[in-house]
Amino acid sequence: PYIECFPGKLNQVFMNVMNNSIQAINQKKIKEKNKLIISSRLNGDSVCICIEDTGVGMIPEVKAKVFEPFFTTKDVGEGTGIGMSIVFKIIESHHGKIEIESELGVGTKVLINLPLKIDLSA
Repeated sequence: PYIECFPGKLNQVFMNVMNNSIQAINQKKIKEKNKLIISSRLNGDSVCICIEDTGVGMIPEVKAKVFEPFFTTKDVGEGTGIGMSIVFKIIESHHGKIEIESELGVGTKVLINLPLKIDLSA
């Protein structure tokens, strides 16, 4: 179904989330059977985009700070800590919601819900 959006901004969201996923996968010591899975589905009056990885995952304390500006778990020079804060603001500006499910050593799932386009012509 259709959503009303700024495609360039959503592209930035998807690229930031996928880049984090790939970096989390690359941090794993075991390089076999790692995956980045992207799926979408209708979720009531919204579209849910799920970006799931089999990377290192996060502890609850890290997950709680993911959307804070300048928070990063990366080494100096590898990240600014503003990527996920920007992602949050873009999703919020689209009247959507973003959630993160993560388990240390298992991976992370980012769920992005964006409202369907309302057809006012009917």
